[in-house]
Amino acid sequence: MSNDGQGLYEFGPFRVDVRQRLLLRDGKPIPLQPKAFETLLVLVRNSEKVVLKDDLLGSVWPDTFVEESNLTQNIFVLRKALGDVEGERRYIITVPGRGYRFAEKVRILAEPDEIKPESPRQPTASSTVMTTEEILPTPRSALSPELVAASPSRFHWALAAIAMIALALAGYFAWVHFHPKNQAAPGRIMLAVLPFQNLTGDPEQEYFADGLTEELITQLGRLRPEQLGVISRTSVMGYKHSDKRLDQIGQELGVQYVLEGSFRRAGDRLRITAQLIQVKDQTHVWAQEYDRRPEDILTVQEEVAEDVGLETQLRLTPQQRNQLARVRTVDPDAHEAYLKGRYFWNKRTEEGFTKAIDYFNQAIAKSPDYAEAYAGLADTYLLLGGYGLMEQDEAMPKSKAAARKALAIDGQLAEAYTSLGLIAEEYEWDWPEAGKDFRKAIELDPNYAVAHEFYGDAFLGYTGKKDEAIAELRIAHELDPLSPVIATDLARRLCEEGKCEEAVEQFQKIIDVDPDFVQARYYLSQAYERMGKYTEAIAEVRSIKGWEDLPFIQAQLGHIYAVQGRRQQALEIVDRLLRRSEHQYTDATYVARIYAALGEKDLAFLWLEKACDKHSPAILAIGSDPAYDPLRSDPRFQEMERRIGLPPSLA
Repeated sequence: MSNDGQGLYEFGPFRVDVRQRLLLRDGKPIPLQPKAFETLLVLVRNSEKVVLKDDLLGSVWPDTFVEESNLTQNIFVLRKALGDVEGERRYIITVPGRGYRFAEKVRILAEPDEIKPESPRQPTASSTVMTTEEILPTPRSALSPELVAASPSRFHWALAAIAMIALALAGYFAWVHFHPKNQAAPGRIMLAVLPFQNLTGDPEQEYFADGLTEELITQLGRLRPEQLGVISRTSVMGYKHSDKRLDQIGQELGVQYVLEGSFRRAGDRLRITAQLIQVKDQTHVWAQEYDRRPEDILTVQEEVAEDVGLETQLRLTPQQRNQLARVRTVDPDAHEAYLKGRYFWNKRTEEGFTKAIDYFNQAIAKSPDYAEAYAGLADTYLLLGGYGLMEQDEAMPKSKAAARKALAIDGQLAEAYTSLGLIAEEYEWDWPEAGKDFRKAIELDPNYAVAHEFYGDAFLGYTGKKDEAIAELRIAHELDPLSPVIATDLARRLCEEGKCEEAVEQFQKIIDVDPDFVQARYYLSQAYERMGKYTEAIAEVRSIKGWEDLPFIQAQLGHIYAVQGRRQQALEIVDRLLRRSEHQYTDATYVARIYAALGEKDLAFLWLEKACDKHSPAILAIGSDPAYDPLRSDPRFQEMERRIGLPPSLA
């Protein structure tokens, strides 16, 4: 808009300050992007008159050809800012087929220095190149509560909507961090995708909301990892249904931006709404809605690509741009089954794993080339074995076969490479292959916290590269700051490095957030034990709910008794573990650790051999766990390390 006068206009509780380019309500500013403000200014200056759409377009975008949808979005933003609700349009009235009318009487407090007539747009051949302002979608001051949605079985276009949101955000971040006015080298910024809200009113649709959240995290995490860090799912899901303020969330997660979203479905429509918010001042810097029939999704994608295309073409490689813009064609029922599988997998319970396997298999049956479903299957079997809920000899081959199948279909899945890395390490003891797989996963998705965690804790930590392990775990912790598992792994490794005081402080923070997180209390007990604080160590064990039924917790108590010289009490726990092993899988290292502390070397090696025969994941800790110090000088121990493939320097 060409008019830069000094005008002041008032209507209702609002004031428009032309000089400062501000809309105020009762003296308080309401954030508006420049084009939305200019749209309002044209309407206010022509109050109670019909302003034709072409005249509005020509006034707000005088030198650029844009689609009418840009104007529609600006009107939507203004109505939200002014409090205009559907059915009660007080300020901006739509005149069907013509344009818009500002219905409220406007009081002119000060005339602008010069008011030039708003002339309609005159498109030229050169006017098809858009400026940065036109490229970026117009922001909204509030998330729309009105969402509509598509038939439950038709999800194929939602994948493209996710890609569109990622593509639009690419344009925004490219503009913020690479705009020519910014001379300083940009730093890495952090973004959190908060859990999408399910506004359908149907609790059974939570899996879809969680699926949208997870897939957006994945898409954005691969966007520009050297410039944009994306917080992992584990941390953000803690804010599901949370009423915390955004500044508090930003501080807890260590992010500068959050992406909020919601969805609702009805009939043959699905509307997804997303908005990007800057945490420091909670301003809405970008927003968009996706509301179409499923068959129109390609048109929608083209519209969004046009909005952000210029900046993304300049800043993203063609390969990145094509990857974001591609529409994945997957059977909608298969996609629904996959989302349900991930939903139950994330519950991390035996029942959840069982349901996840069923849903992943349903997805594969409907779409045999569905790589993500095979990756989900691999992850599920991996955790079943790792949690001791299934024999390693059964779980790991199934996990590996599924991961290999996933990569045969799509060789770019970081999740599948991460699963293969853990299988190669924990089950096959193929350390070079494990390291290669972990590094490949991180290369494909540097924002995948689990890959950093497994590489740091399970690979670098066990192979004696302790400083590198801690550094890698700190990266994982930055990407997933509220993950109790990652925080616990980091604290445990710090304690092994002699930093037990720092580790205890970290464990206490985890327990403050989740008093029932068993692993934190378990390793805190070990930390106290290493510090010689046996009373505190025993208290931590006994504070765990149902500790008597958890074999690894019983084993920790037995180990403390043995270190204290309370031999009879330690042997009573050994006897309890032996009776359990007769009818239920019990990791042999639990017994071996107690016998080692009691000085019963032959019995300790007997049970370590059993652990090796079963390919127990816990056997890999013999190189770094101080509990095995009494055995290290024995040639049998060194032979066992060679068998597992651990470097002899750890002996």
